[in-house]
Amino acid sequence: MPEKTYRMPLLRNYPQLEEKIPRISLGAFPTPVHPLRHLGYENLWIKRDDLNSTVYGGNKIRKLEFILAEARQRKTRHLITIGGIGTNHGLATAIFCDKLGIECTLLLFWQPVTANVKQHLLLFRKYNAQAIYKKTLWRTVLCYYLLYRIKHPGACFVFAGGSNPAGTIGFVNAAFELKEQVDRGDMPEPAVIICPLGSGGTLAGLSLGVQLTGLKTRVMGVRVTESHLGPFQTCTKSTVEKLTRQTYKYLTKRSASIPAITISVPEILEEYFGNGYGVPTQDGTTAYCAVKEKENIILDPTYTAKTFAAVMEYCRMHKGDQKPVLYWHTYNSLDLSAQADSVDCRDLPEPLQRFIE
Repeated sequence: MPEKTYRMPLLRNYPQLEEKIPRISLGAFPTPVHPLRHLGYENLWIKRDDLNSTVYGGNKIRKLEFILAEARQRKTRHLITIGGIGTNHGLATAIFCDKLGIECTLLLFWQPVTANVKQHLLLFRKYNAQAIYKKTLWRTVLCYYLLYRIKHPGACFVFAGGSNPAGTIGFVNAAFELKEQVDRGDMPEPAVIICPLGSGGTLAGLSLGVQLTGLKTRVMGVRVTESHLGPFQTCTKSTVEKLTRQTYKYLTKRSASIPAITISVPEILEEYFGNGYGVPTQDGTTAYCAVKEKENIILDPTYTAKTFAAVMEYCRMHKGDQKPVLYWHTYNSLDLSAQADSVDCRDLPEPLQRFIE
Protein backbone atom coordinates (compact mmCIF):
# COMPACT_ATOMS: atom_id res chain seq x y z
CA MET A 1 0.00 0.00 0.00
CA PRO A 2 1.18 3.58 -0.61
CA GLU A 3 2.61 5.42 2.36
CA LYS A 4 0.20 7.91 3.92
CA THR A 5 2.21 10.97 2.91
CA TYR A 6 -0.52 12.64 0.85
CA ARG A 7 -2.68 14.84 3.04
CA MET A 8 -5.97 15.26 1.24
CA PRO A 9 -6.87 18.86 0.37
CA LEU A 10 -10.39 18.38 1.76
CA LEU A 11 -8.86 17.49 5.13
CA ARG A 12 -6.37 20.35 4.95
CA ASN A 13 -9.27 22.75 4.45
CA TYR A 14 -11.33 21.18 7.25
CA PRO A 15 -8.85 19.72 9.78
CA GLN A 16 -11.63 18.47 12.07
CA LEU A 17 -12.50 15.88 9.43
CA GLU A 18 -9.07 14.30 9.70
CA GLU A 19 -9.84 13.18 13.25
CA LYS A 20 -13.41 12.09 12.50
CA ILE A 21 -13.17 10.30 9.14
CA PRO A 22 -11.00 7.18 8.77
CA ARG A 23 -9.00 6.73 5.58
CA ILE A 24 -6.57 4.16 4.20
CA SER A 25 -4.09 5.32 1.57
CA LEU A 26 -4.58 3.14 -1.52
CA GLY A 27 -3.67 5.38 -4.45
CA ALA A 28 -1.27 7.98 -5.78
CA PHE A 29 -2.71 11.50 -5.78
CA PRO A 30 -3.13 14.06 -7.20
CA THR A 31 -3.82 12.52 -10.60
CA PRO A 32 -2.59 14.41 -13.68
CA VAL A 33 -4.60 16.79 -15.84
CA HIS A 34 -3.58 17.53 -19.41
CA PRO A 35 -5.11 18.68 -22.69
CA LEU A 36 -6.26 16.26 -25.40
CA ARG A 37 -4.71 17.92 -28.45
CA HIS A 38 -5.33 15.38 -31.20
CA LEU A 39 -9.11 15.11 -31.36
CA GLY A 40 -9.77 18.46 -33.01
CA TYR A 41 -10.83 20.39 -29.89
CA GLU A 42 -8.46 23.00 -28.47
CA ASN A 43 -10.36 23.34 -25.19
CA LEU A 44 -10.64 19.64 -24.21
CA TRP A 45 -8.83 18.37 -21.10
CA ILE A 46 -8.68 15.07 -19.22
CA LYS A 47 -8.33 14.18 -15.53
CA ARG A 48 -6.37 10.91 -15.39
CA ASP A 49 -7.87 8.91 -12.54
CA ASP A 50 -6.88 5.82 -14.55
CA LEU A 51 -3.32 6.49 -13.32
CA ASN A 52 -4.03 6.62 -9.58
CA SER A 53 -2.65 3.20 -8.64
CA THR A 54 0.02 0.71 -9.69
CA VAL A 55 -2.34 -2.09 -8.62
CA TYR A 56 -5.71 -1.14 -10.14
CA GLY A 57 -6.68 2.37 -11.19
CA GLY A 58 -9.92 4.21 -11.83
CA ASN A 59 -12.52 6.05 -9.81
CA LYS A 60 -13.17 3.24 -7.31
CA ILE A 61 -9.86 3.84 -5.50
CA ARG A 62 -10.94 7.24 -4.20
CA LYS A 63 -14.09 5.65 -2.74
CA LEU A 64 -12.44 2.55 -1.30
CA GLU A 65 -9.93 4.61 0.68
CA PHE A 66 -12.84 5.63 2.93
CA ILE A 67 -15.08 2.57 2.62
CA LEU A 68 -12.37 0.08 3.59
CA ALA A 69 -11.10 2.35 6.36
CA GLU A 70 -14.61 2.36 7.88
CA ALA A 71 -14.74 -1.44 7.58
CA ARG A 72 -11.42 -1.76 9.39
CA GLN A 73 -12.45 0.70 12.07
CA ARG A 74 -15.49 -1.49 12.75
CA LYS A 75 -13.17 -4.53 12.79
CA THR A 76 -15.17 -6.04 9.94
CA ARG A 77 -13.55 -9.08 8.34
CA HIS A 78 -16.16 -9.62 5.62
CA LEU A 79 -17.43 -7.20 2.96
CA ILE A 80 -20.38 -7.87 0.64
CA THR A 81 -21.17 -5.83 -2.45
CA ILE A 82 -23.06 -6.16 -5.75
CA GLY A 83 -22.56 -5.49 -9.44
CA GLY A 84 -22.73 -6.90 -12.94
CA ILE A 85 -20.57 -9.90 -13.85
CA GLY A 86 -17.96 -7.48 -15.17
CA THR A 87 -18.18 -4.97 -12.34
CA ASN A 88 -15.21 -2.61 -12.07
CA HIS A 89 -16.21 -1.76 -8.52
CA GLY A 90 -16.35 -5.43 -7.63
CA LEU A 91 -12.88 -6.05 -9.03
CA ALA A 92 -11.33 -3.06 -7.28
CA THR A 93 -12.99 -4.10 -4.03
CA ALA A 94 -11.79 -7.69 -4.41
CA ILE A 95 -8.20 -6.59 -5.07
CA PHE A 96 -7.92 -4.24 -2.10
CA CYS A 97 -9.88 -6.49 0.26
CA ASP A 98 -7.43 -9.27 -0.61
CA LYS A 99 -4.49 -7.00 0.18
CA LEU A 100 -6.04 -5.95 3.51
CA GLY A 101 -7.06 -9.46 4.55
CA ILE A 102 -10.82 -8.80 4.31
CA GLU A 103 -13.07 -11.54 2.93
CA CYS A 104 -14.97 -10.27 -0.14
CA THR A 105 -18.28 -11.57 -1.50
CA LEU A 106 -19.58 -10.33 -4.86
CA LEU A 107 -23.28 -10.80 -5.68
CA LEU A 108 -23.46 -10.62 -9.47
CA PHE A 109 -26.13 -10.09 -12.12
CA TRP A 110 -25.94 -10.61 -15.87
CA GLN A 111 -24.57 -8.05 -18.29
CA PRO A 112 -23.46 -8.49 -21.92
CA VAL A 113 -20.37 -10.69 -22.06
CA THR A 114 -17.35 -8.87 -23.53
CA ALA A 115 -13.63 -9.61 -23.38
CA ASN A 116 -13.43 -7.18 -20.47
CA VAL A 117 -16.16 -9.06 -18.58
CA LYS A 118 -14.39 -12.40 -19.10
CA GLN A 119 -11.13 -10.94 -17.78
CA HIS A 120 -12.85 -9.58 -14.68
CA LEU A 121 -14.45 -12.96 -13.90
CA LEU A 122 -11.01 -14.55 -13.91
CA LEU A 123 -9.57 -11.76 -11.80
CA PHE A 124 -12.29 -12.17 -9.17
CA ARG A 125 -10.86 -15.66 -8.67
CA LYS A 126 -7.28 -14.39 -8.78
CA TYR A 127 -8.01 -12.07 -5.86
CA ASN A 128 -9.97 -14.62 -3.81
CA ALA A 129 -13.40 -13.02 -4.04
CA GLN A 130 -16.40 -15.28 -3.59
CA ALA A 131 -18.31 -14.53 -6.80
CA ILE A 132 -21.96 -15.63 -6.59
CA TYR A 133 -24.07 -15.37 -9.73
CA LYS A 134 -27.70 -14.41 -9.03
CA LYS A 135 -28.67 -13.99 -12.72
CA THR A 136 -31.09 -11.05 -12.57
CA LEU A 137 -30.68 -7.62 -11.04
CA TRP A 138 -33.88 -8.16 -9.03
CA ARG A 139 -32.59 -11.36 -7.42
CA THR A 140 -29.20 -9.78 -6.73
CA VAL A 141 -30.75 -6.76 -5.01
CA LEU A 142 -33.09 -8.99 -2.98
CA CYS A 143 -30.17 -11.09 -1.75
CA TYR A 144 -28.15 -7.97 -0.94
CA TYR A 145 -30.86 -6.18 1.04
CA LEU A 146 -32.49 -9.17 2.70
CA LEU A 147 -31.12 -12.71 2.47
CA TYR A 148 -27.42 -12.00 2.96
CA ARG A 149 -28.03 -9.56 5.82
CA ILE A 150 -29.75 -12.39 7.65
CA LYS A 151 -27.00 -14.88 6.76
CA HIS A 152 -24.09 -12.51 7.50
CA PRO A 153 -25.20 -10.01 10.17
CA GLY A 154 -21.63 -8.97 10.98
CA ALA A 155 -20.58 -8.18 7.42
CA CYS A 156 -20.02 -4.73 5.95
CA PHE A 157 -22.49 -4.14 3.09
CA VAL A 158 -21.36 -1.74 0.37
CA PHE A 159 -23.79 -0.51 -2.27
CA ALA A 160 -23.01 -1.03 -5.97
CA GLY A 161 -20.23 1.23 -7.21
CA GLY A 162 -19.16 2.12 -3.68
CA SER A 163 -21.62 5.01 -3.77
CA ASN A 164 -22.45 5.60 -0.13
CA PRO A 165 -21.62 8.80 1.79
CA ALA A 166 -18.21 7.49 2.90
CA GLY A 167 -17.22 6.55 -0.65
CA THR A 168 -18.59 9.79 -2.10
CA ILE A 169 -16.24 11.79 0.13
CA GLY A 170 -13.44 10.57 -2.14
CA PHE A 171 -14.86 12.67 -4.95
CA VAL A 172 -15.61 15.66 -2.76
CA ASN A 173 -11.88 15.61 -2.10
CA ALA A 174 -11.22 15.14 -5.83
CA ALA A 175 -12.88 18.50 -6.50
CA PHE A 176 -10.59 20.12 -3.91
CA GLU A 177 -7.66 18.41 -5.62
CA LEU A 178 -8.73 19.90 -8.95
CA LYS A 179 -9.12 23.35 -7.38
CA GLU A 180 -5.49 23.21 -6.24
CA GLN A 181 -4.40 22.20 -9.75
CA VAL A 182 -6.31 25.16 -11.17
CA ASP A 183 -4.75 27.49 -8.59
CA ARG A 184 -1.26 26.18 -9.49
CA GLY A 185 -1.88 26.81 -13.18
CA ASP A 186 -1.90 23.12 -14.18
CA MET A 187 -5.08 23.88 -16.15
CA PRO A 188 -7.55 26.74 -16.46
CA GLU A 189 -10.76 26.54 -14.45
CA PRO A 190 -13.06 24.24 -16.44
CA ALA A 191 -16.42 25.52 -17.55
CA VAL A 192 -17.78 21.99 -17.34
CA ILE A 193 -16.74 18.58 -16.03
CA ILE A 194 -18.26 15.53 -17.72
CA CYS A 195 -18.09 12.16 -15.97
CA PRO A 196 -19.86 8.78 -16.17
CA LEU A 197 -22.98 8.33 -14.06
CA GLY A 198 -23.66 4.82 -12.80
CA SER A 199 -24.20 4.43 -9.06
CA GLY A 200 -23.90 8.20 -8.57
CA GLY A 201 -20.93 8.67 -6.24
CA THR A 202 -18.62 10.35 -8.73
CA LEU A 203 -21.21 12.90 -9.88
CA ALA A 204 -22.54 13.54 -6.35
CA GLY A 205 -19.06 13.99 -4.88
CA LEU A 206 -17.77 16.26 -7.64
CA SER A 207 -20.95 18.35 -7.59
CA LEU A 208 -20.74 18.85 -3.83
CA GLY A 209 -16.99 19.43 -3.93
CA VAL A 210 -17.23 22.06 -6.66
CA GLN A 211 -19.75 23.99 -4.56
CA LEU A 212 -17.57 23.82 -1.46
CA THR A 213 -14.42 24.94 -3.30
CA GLY A 214 -16.09 27.91 -4.95
CA LEU A 215 -15.32 26.74 -8.48
CA LYS A 216 -17.87 28.02 -11.01
CA THR A 217 -17.69 24.74 -12.91
CA ARG A 218 -20.80 22.84 -14.00
CA VAL A 219 -20.64 19.07 -13.41
CA MET A 220 -22.54 16.82 -15.80
CA GLY A 221 -23.04 13.06 -15.53
CA VAL A 222 -23.62 10.79 -18.52
CA ARG A 223 -26.08 8.09 -17.47
CA VAL A 224 -24.74 4.64 -18.36
CA THR A 225 -27.06 2.43 -16.32
CA GLU A 226 -30.82 1.91 -15.97
CA SER A 227 -32.65 4.82 -14.39
CA HIS A 228 -35.22 2.58 -12.66
CA LEU A 229 -35.54 -0.95 -11.33
CA GLY A 230 -39.25 -1.51 -11.83
CA PRO A 231 -40.97 1.30 -9.91
CA PHE A 232 -37.80 2.15 -7.95
CA GLN A 233 -35.43 4.94 -9.00
CA THR A 234 -31.81 3.81 -9.29
CA CYS A 235 -30.05 6.46 -11.38
CA THR A 236 -31.95 9.72 -11.58
CA LYS A 237 -31.59 13.34 -10.56
CA SER A 238 -33.44 12.44 -7.38
CA THR A 239 -31.10 9.58 -6.39
CA VAL A 240 -27.96 11.63 -7.08
CA GLU A 241 -29.33 14.64 -5.20
CA LYS A 242 -30.22 12.38 -2.25
CA LEU A 243 -26.67 10.96 -2.14
CA THR A 244 -25.25 14.49 -2.35
CA ARG A 245 -27.37 15.60 0.61
CA GLN A 246 -26.43 12.50 2.63
CA THR A 247 -22.74 13.14 2.00
CA TYR A 248 -23.03 16.82 2.89
CA LYS A 249 -24.81 15.87 6.13
CA TYR A 250 -22.09 13.28 6.85
CA LEU A 251 -19.44 16.00 6.53
CA THR A 252 -21.24 18.76 8.44
CA LYS A 253 -21.81 16.40 11.37
CA ARG A 254 -18.03 15.99 11.59
CA SER A 255 -16.90 19.57 11.01
CA ALA A 256 -18.60 22.79 12.07
CA SER A 257 -16.39 24.69 9.62
CA ILE A 258 -18.13 23.43 6.49
CA PRO A 259 -20.26 26.30 5.15
CA ALA A 260 -23.99 26.23 4.61
CA ILE A 261 -24.81 25.68 0.95
CA THR A 262 -27.86 24.95 -1.15
CA ILE A 263 -27.45 21.56 -2.84
CA SER A 264 -27.79 22.04 -6.59
CA VAL A 265 -29.90 19.78 -8.81
CA PRO A 266 -27.53 17.45 -10.69
CA GLU A 267 -27.17 17.73 -14.46
CA ILE A 268 -27.63 14.39 -16.25
CA LEU A 269 -27.21 13.60 -19.95
CA GLU A 270 -29.67 10.81 -20.71
CA GLU A 271 -29.33 10.12 -24.43
CA TYR A 272 -26.09 8.10 -24.51
CA PHE A 273 -27.23 5.00 -22.59
CA GLY A 274 -28.23 2.99 -25.67
CA ASN A 275 -29.95 -0.39 -25.42
CA GLY A 276 -28.86 -1.40 -21.93
CA TYR A 277 -26.21 -1.54 -19.25
CA GLY A 278 -22.96 -2.82 -20.72
CA VAL A 279 -24.36 -2.87 -24.27
CA PRO A 280 -21.96 -0.98 -26.56
CA THR A 281 -23.28 1.89 -28.68
CA GLN A 282 -22.12 2.98 -32.12
CA ASP A 283 -21.21 6.44 -30.85
CA GLY A 284 -19.33 4.87 -27.95
CA THR A 285 -17.38 2.61 -30.31
CA THR A 286 -16.49 5.62 -32.46
CA ALA A 287 -15.26 7.47 -29.36
CA TYR A 288 -13.28 4.42 -28.22
CA CYS A 289 -11.48 4.15 -31.56
CA ALA A 290 -10.74 7.88 -31.78
CA VAL A 291 -9.30 8.15 -28.27
CA LYS A 292 -7.23 4.98 -28.63
CA GLU A 293 -5.82 5.93 -32.03
CA LYS A 294 -5.19 9.63 -31.44
CA GLU A 295 -4.47 9.86 -27.70
CA ASN A 296 -3.41 6.28 -26.82
CA ILE A 297 -5.97 6.17 -23.99
CA ILE A 298 -8.23 3.17 -23.48
CA LEU A 299 -11.95 3.48 -22.79
CA ASP A 300 -14.38 0.72 -21.83
CA PRO A 301 -17.73 0.07 -23.57
CA THR A 302 -19.86 0.13 -20.41
CA TYR A 303 -18.95 3.50 -18.89
CA THR A 304 -16.26 5.64 -20.42
CA ALA A 305 -16.84 5.10 -24.15
CA LYS A 306 -20.46 6.22 -23.81
CA THR A 307 -19.33 9.15 -21.67
CA PHE A 308 -16.69 10.23 -24.13
CA ALA A 309 -19.25 10.08 -26.95
CA ALA A 310 -21.15 12.70 -24.95
CA VAL A 311 -17.94 14.71 -24.46
CA MET A 312 -17.28 14.77 -28.21
CA GLU A 313 -20.86 15.78 -28.94
CA TYR A 314 -20.68 18.56 -26.32
CA CYS A 315 -17.44 19.87 -27.84
CA ARG A 316 -18.94 19.79 -31.35
CA MET A 317 -22.02 21.69 -30.20
CA HIS A 318 -19.88 24.31 -28.42
CA LYS A 319 -17.00 24.49 -30.90
CA GLY A 320 -17.07 28.28 -31.02
CA ASP A 321 -16.80 28.44 -27.24
CA GLN A 322 -13.21 28.10 -26.04
CA LYS A 323 -14.08 27.59 -22.37
CA PRO A 324 -12.28 24.50 -21.03
CA VAL A 325 -14.13 21.16 -20.98
CA LEU A 326 -12.76 18.55 -18.57
CA TYR A 327 -13.46 14.85 -19.14
CA TRP A 328 -13.00 12.90 -15.89
CA HIS A 329 -11.53 9.52 -16.86
CA THR A 330 -12.69 6.85 -14.41
CA TYR A 331 -11.41 3.65 -16.06
CA ASN A 332 -8.46 1.51 -15.00
CA SER A 333 -5.61 1.77 -17.54
CA LEU A 334 -3.44 -1.04 -16.17
CA ASP A 335 -3.13 -4.18 -18.26
CA LEU A 336 -4.17 -7.10 -16.04
CA SER A 337 -4.41 -9.66 -18.86
CA ALA A 338 -1.37 -11.65 -17.68
CA GLN A 339 -2.90 -12.00 -14.23
CA ALA A 340 -6.21 -13.14 -15.73
CA ASP A 341 -4.43 -15.63 -18.00
CA SER A 342 -2.88 -17.27 -14.93
CA VAL A 343 -6.34 -18.38 -13.74
CA ASP A 344 -7.93 -21.63 -14.90
CA CYS A 345 -11.56 -20.88 -15.70
CA ARG A 346 -12.49 -24.28 -14.26
CA ASP A 347 -11.65 -22.83 -10.85
CA LEU A 348 -14.58 -20.43 -11.17
CA PRO A 349 -18.02 -21.33 -9.79
CA GLU A 350 -19.76 -23.47 -12.38
CA PRO A 351 -22.47 -20.89 -13.25
CA LEU A 352 -19.73 -18.41 -14.21
CA GLN A 353 -17.56 -20.83 -16.19
CA ARG A 354 -19.88 -20.76 -19.19
CA PHE A 355 -19.27 -17.04 -19.70
CA ILE A 356 -15.58 -17.79 -20.22
CA GLU A 357 -16.09 -20.89 -22.33
